[in-house]
Amino acid sequence: MPLTSASFSRSPLSFWMRYRSGILLLAPLIVFLLCFYVIPLTNLLAQSFSFSSGDANRHDGWTFYQYLKTYDSARLGRVLSRTFRISLITVLITLIVSYPLALLLLRASRRLKTAILILTFVSLASSLIVRNYGWVVVLADGGALNSLLIGLGLIAQPIRFMYSEGAIIVGLVHFAIPFMVLPIYGSLLRIPPSMREAALSLGASEWACLRNITLPLSLPGVFGGTMLTFAVSMSAYVTPLMLGSPSTAMISQVAAEQLLVQLNFPWGAAIIVTLTVLTFLLVAAYASILRKVFRATV
Repeated sequence: MPLTSASFSRSPLSFWMRYRSGILLLAPLIVFLLCFYVIPLTNLLAQSFSFSSGDANRHDGWTFYQYLKTYDSARLGRVLSRTFRISLITVLITLIVSYPLALLLLRASRRLKTAILILTFVSLASSLIVRNYGWVVVLADGGALNSLLIGLGLIAQPIRFMYSEGAIIVGLVHFAIPFMVLPIYGSLLRIPPSMREAALSLGASEWACLRNITLPLSLPGVFGGTMLTFAVSMSAYVTPLMLGSPSTAMISQVAAEQLLVQLNFPWGAAIIVTLTVLTFLLVAAYASILRKVFRATV
């Protein structure tokens, strides 16, 4: 029975007796979210409005000093711009790679589909550190990629792929592919096959079916995948730490530096809150634009 305003107007005991099964099932999840998300994030938010021990003109009470310092920091501006650029490129490349893979999953035989899904889930479940070390082996100066290029005679000296924005993007794309493929594949599964068959029977080409039927109806999956990919890219820490350098640092590394190295908890908290709010606003704006596109095409 769905919850209504009339349900809450009854006594608490009556409400408990009617919905106790659902409440008991949700209780562990609520406690987990409260202990490991709500309370830590609330404490982080409170710390961002306080002074650190090294700040000048300290006084008791709340202050926006940490946010003003974040806004005035030229280094943070460059890092935030780099983070946004890397995240956007990662989303675009991941989408270009993942959409054909999702289409292949839709049209593939059962055996091939099972193999692709197993590889996708194994990639999702494997350690991020192990995957990044794999890319270190491939992209290092004496790694597999340089050895292959030298062996083919395409280059005479190793190219420095590691510790660059390109290496970070490669690692992030590898990490984000499952987050893009699975939502798109789920969206494609909800498209009735009869729509494509009817279009083909009326003389439409495969490209016309893809452009006018499959792509517009799969936009919800594209939105879900791109939103997840953008969020995990903006907050990435391990991948840029292992595959990048100080000159390619992303915003999460700067926040970790303030929290774990400088022990400047208020400023680190302000950086994290700024990143969270900015990511939320960008995702909300993107959702609004894509919703209008979806309504215009369907």
